[in-house]
Amino acid sequence: MRIAVGFKVTPDYEALRASDWARAAAGVVDTRYVRRVLDTFDESALELALRLRDARAAQGRETALAAFSVAGREADPFLKTLQALGFERAARMDASGAAAATGAGDEGDPGAGAGLDFAPSATAQVIAACARELGADVLLLGCRSGPGDDGTIPFFAAEMLGHPCVTQVTAIEPAGEDGLRVTFVADDGPVRATVRTPCVLAVGNAIVSHLRVPTLNDRLAAREAAIAGLQPADLDVDVVAAVGREPVVLTCLAPVDRSRAGVIARGATPAAKARALYEEHLRARLARL
Repeated sequence: MRIAVGFKVTPDYEALRASDWARAAAGVVDTRYVRRVLDTFDESALELALRLRDARAAQGRETALAAFSVAGREADPFLKTLQALGFERAARMDASGAAAATGAGDEGDPGAGAGLDFAPSATAQVIAACARELGADVLLLGCRSGPGDDGTIPFFAAEMLGHPCVTQVTAIEPAGEDGLRVTFVADDGPVRATVRTPCVLAVGNAIVSHLRVPTLNDRLAAREAAIAGLQPADLDVDVVAAVGREPVVLTCLAPVDRSRAGVIARGATPAAKARALYEEHLRARLARL
């Protein structure tokens, strides 16, 4: 079985300064100085792929793992880590043409994946092309990644590949040579079903949320492994045209104010503070209930 995992490397938006967001109205946010992190759902998908490989190996079945990202060289440290963990193939797709067409991305450094943040159909087209190139029987994706993802990319990719799609996946187990027992969350609660490959699985709030850490020996063994650089034109993908067909166009960005009001309960002792909190703030609210 061949499993490919697509992941996204995103800036740590929590580390941005208020002055950076002040310029977001122009659609440009400078994120060059903040670290890059793995999206939470994508990290779960990568670890689930490793656990599935281990479970199949215990049954005497072979599994080939591949990982790819639509990004520039900022994804290389993550890809090298995945190679050390046992991903035989690692690739990154350069879609910088989308940034040039839309003017999106980091100021002065648009990045190889910029311009696709708010283009789910175009992103899915690139992902589907990567999955075909890697020969994936199973395509694992996070159910959403990044601030502009609306959760539709796995469904678009599955449609383009002609594969069934299961979303909100929380666990994956082997079921025979070409089957998987997939646990996912539906409207009425958790569901467990057997899925035949090929398929697309979109990982949601999985219990497994952290990627394992490779040993130093593993890193040394994989240090010479090559990262494949893919170009959209080589895979018959016109990124600029795909972005141009998107029905929604980004016009501006604005931060969400998550600040919350607070009060300080005055008093010399904890009991006095509790009394002040009740008398000054809670009594009136409770009276209205």
